[in-house]
Amino acid sequence: MAHGNVIKKRLLATLFLLLGCADVTASLFDDRVFADDSTVSLASLTFITEEYPPYNYLDGDRLMGSSVELLEAMLAHAGSPLGRDDIRYYPWVRGYELALHRPNTVLFSTTRTPSRESRFHWVGPIARDHVVLLARQGANIRVSSLDDAIEQGLSVAVIREDIGAQALTEAGYPEALIRPAMDNRSALHMLLHERVDLWAYSSDVAQWIAEQAGYPAEIVVPLYTLSESYLYFALNAETDSRLVAQLQQAFEHVTTLPVAIQAGSDG
Repeated sequence: MAHGNVIKKRLLATLFLLLGCADVTASLFDDRVFADDSTVSLASLTFITEEYPPYNYLDGDRLMGSSVELLEAMLAHAGSPLGRDDIRYYPWVRGYELALHRPNTVLFSTTRTPSRESRFHWVGPIARDHVVLLARQGANIRVSSLDDAIEQGLSVAVIREDIGAQALTEAGYPEALIRPAMDNRSALHMLLHERVDLWAYSSDVAQWIAEQAGYPAEIVVPLYTLSESYLYFALNAETDSRLVAQLQQAFEHVTTLPVAIQAGSDG
């Protein structure tokens, strides 16, 4: 009888041990499920833009433009508390560096190119953009290719880290002929005051900038197309993929633009 009691006690101890392990396992499983089901909010994203009209720009102290309105609609659809007033407005170079190095940072409107492809997550496309070499009206300049421009020794104004600057560098344009400008208005000033021969920038945006500065749009003349690319929302590469998916879903809901552009097909 004593032997039977010992066996019973051992069985009970084993049962309690197994039940204890089961409780721990269930607790761990519940925690894992909770972690998997935990929601991520677009409110954790920081949105940065710059002056790139008509997509995004300042009108007085208010952000305007089609991309700003698009983002506002996306955030509203997603139920985010963020709005237009939460978008930060920085010079392009600063915004680009922040988006490149700081998780959960979104920069728009950003040209998607093969060289930038792996540096960001991409949501869009927002619109198609044409980057060209521009001359000032009345300048006796003809350009049929980049080699032609190089042979003529033509200097080009660019904005650092902008698609125009990257396109020229990737094409092997001589560094001595590339002249960095602080921003697009400075580049326009350099071109119109003959400090450079050309300006590498979006033709539509350049003409808008010229008109805002009091000149006719035709004061800048497109000579040669550097790239035809799509503009996107660019998210830091370390941003949670669930946030990227949420933003893309919101984009798809509020726009009728095509949503599947093959990676690397731009520019």
